[in-house]
Amino acid sequence: MPISFNIEDGRGTGNLASVSSRGELIVNKTEYSCPFTAEAAVINTGYNFTDTDGNSIGPKAGKQFVVTEILVSTNRDVGATSGALINIYEADSPTSTVVTKNIIEDLEMIRNQRIFMSMNMILTQGKWLNIKTDDNTVRATIWGYYIDE
Repeated sequence: MPISFNIEDGRGTGNLASVSSRGELIVNKTEYSCPFTAEAAVINTGYNFTDTDGNSIGPKAGKQFVVTEILVSTNRDVGATSGALINIYEADSPTSTVVTKNIIEDLEMIRNQRIFMSMNMILTQGKWLNIKTDDNTVRATIWGYYIDE
């Protein structure tokens, strides 16, 4: 005969632990990350991250996006001496170059360079996630997932 019980957090909020459809006790991430890519091919232009179906990292009612990894790479046409300054940021539209909150500010990269970052960062609800650069071409992939606000 099974015994039923609940696991609550230790902060007195009454939040309950949950179990995934695969029978896993969820103690950390609630979803699996999906990739979203962008290519900044024109300098000082805002580019939004999209998945293979064209869905962007942008506002979804009652949701927030969690970034788990970022991969940034520069192309061979990036200036040999000056490199590229790259910004990944929150914005009010998918093409805006106006930064409302910096995620990565002035990342300096040389030609043919790759940088991988692992994180667990939540974006502001109602914002787009964009990339811009001062030298072309820069590619980036963001992995993450949406959670309830």
